[in-house]
Amino acid sequence: MTEDRAAKPRNGHDPRRDWFAYATASLAFLVTLLIAAPATAYLFNTSEVTTAFLDLLGASWKVLVIALAAVALLGVAARAKGRGFLTALLLGAALLLYLQGNVLVRDYGKFDGAAVDWTRHRLAGTMEVLVWVGGLGAALAFRRKLQRSAPRLVLLLILLNAASLGGHLVAGRSFDHATASGLDDGFARFSRERNALVIVLDAFAGPAFERILDDDPSWRDRLDGFTWYRDALAAYPTTLPSIPAILSGRTTDNARPVREFLGESLSRASLPVVLDDRGIATATISEPIYGEYLAAVPFASALSFLDGAPGDRRQRDALVIWNVALFRYAPHFLKMRLYSDGRWLLGEGGSLAAATEGVELPFATAPPYCAPSPNQQASRIIQRRLIDGATVGGRRPTFKFLHFFTSHMPYFLDAQGAQLTQERLAELTESGAVVPQSVAALTQAVEILDRLATLGILEETLVIMTGDHGSHVELLPGAREAAAAARRPSPTAVLPLLLVKPIGASGALGVSEAPVGLTDIAATVAAALGVDHPFPGRPLTDVPENVPRPRIYHDYTWKHDYWWEEYLPPLTEFQVDGAVRNPASWSAGRALPTGARAGS
Repeated sequence: MTEDRAAKPRNGHDPRRDWFAYATASLAFLVTLLIAAPATAYLFNTSEVTTAFLDLLGASWKVLVIALAAVALLGVAARAKGRGFLTALLLGAALLLYLQGNVLVRDYGKFDGAAVDWTRHRLAGTMEVLVWVGGLGAALAFRRKLQRSAPRLVLLLILLNAASLGGHLVAGRSFDHATASGLDDGFARFSRERNALVIVLDAFAGPAFERILDDDPSWRDRLDGFTWYRDALAAYPTTLPSIPAILSGRTTDNARPVREFLGESLSRASLPVVLDDRGIATATISEPIYGEYLAAVPFASALSFLDGAPGDRRQRDALVIWNVALFRYAPHFLKMRLYSDGRWLLGEGGSLAAATEGVELPFATAPPYCAPSPNQQASRIIQRRLIDGATVGGRRPTFKFLHFFTSHMPYFLDAQGAQLTQERLAELTESGAVVPQSVAALTQAVEILDRLATLGILEETLVIMTGDHGSHVELLPGAREAAAAARRPSPTAVLPLLLVKPIGASGALGVSEAPVGLTDIAATVAAALGVDHPFPGRPLTDVPENVPRPRIYHDYTWKHDYWWEEYLPPLTEFQVDGAVRNPASWSAGRALPTGARAGS
């Protein structure tokens, strides 16, 4: 009789049921936070990481163990009534995390070190606070019902997370990460006979260069043998389709998915592929997203140069994903703590790049200095490795394509290449920050040329230094307002830097008003290397001045998600007949809706 009474729960209360409810609620919370959240962040950022998702979770095992231990200890420390409260809170938090990460999602822009305009989301953030406070309050108010229904609610939450992940996969996202690629043996080797070097200085605008010349005319002598194409027209306003336009001369009117365009223009008809097929040694460094299309040739992502060893890469990738996951799944006012002053919460010194152990990083990542983006740090690392390791060997011609980001925002350097303090940056206008940093970027590029001159091969090298598009910061007073009134883009946005030094050229900087574009670069390189290939465009030196030549520019409004969308945003196609800065040269913009054929 005593044994029967001992086995029977007191007052009809079964502690095992409490523990089961608490365990299932903990499961829902941990699955949402520690698996679904990083998996979602991974699917939206595969081009930024080079580690498989399961390996990334494996690299984060300490976080998983600590979370499991914390939940278990809370359950042990709480009495039966306390576990009821905890069960309700965990279930409520799991549901709110799901809603925050899959329903209450907004575009905060690209996390490249630039400041976020938090005020745009203040009202929505206030609504999120109400949702979270109300949701957790309701969970506590109905805790007994939640406790009884915990197993069914947990199953529902797991199915919801699975459905959301499945929806992302059906929409075209995948767990295929970027290829981890480093410097091959030929990266820094040049030919004694003939070379072509294309350096893309991201977002470097022609008007910025014009101001540099006005401020320091000595650049006209330092850029020995170069011609500045003052009227060079970009193809697009942002990077994604601009790099293929440079490498292949091809553009898209958005009538087909953008990845079809990338595949055709890069995999089969780009300079690295064509030149490699003709026996020319190539090396291509750019954004990770282009890697899958250039898999047949030596390709490296800029971010891979923050990796010293596979362990370092896993750590960096884990920090990338966990920071983005926490940001996505946190309410607005916590987001402001997770990403502040261009720095993430997780990571040594608040910087993802600084968490890469064993790698010499070129810039400070902690206050009071302005922080660069990882791509900007990688650009400096690549530049130094190229200069330090440059050699001359053999007669096989070489082609090198280097995509540098020093000239891109965020703005953190002065003209001497020294880091600005946050206090000093706050004293500058945007244009006042763009031009000095552009000087620093140009100096980095010219240092490579100085090394080639020391090796005695600069004369045998075609050098092209170009922006991939114009600047998003207005550098021509009044131009943006005038352009908006005429319903066309400002010249600052469409005039990239284009400096060209042909093989054997010398003398002070020349200036050409020839009607050229970035789509002429592929034909220019092919001609210099003696390769007969029908690249669109014309060799730049063959384009005469003062001869009409219609050029096409595709404009659009960009948001960060377009890196992964099926199509580019709707385009406006302009034809330019004459000088870009002359408003009379521009035709009325023709609308090209997403997925529609030109002329339809």
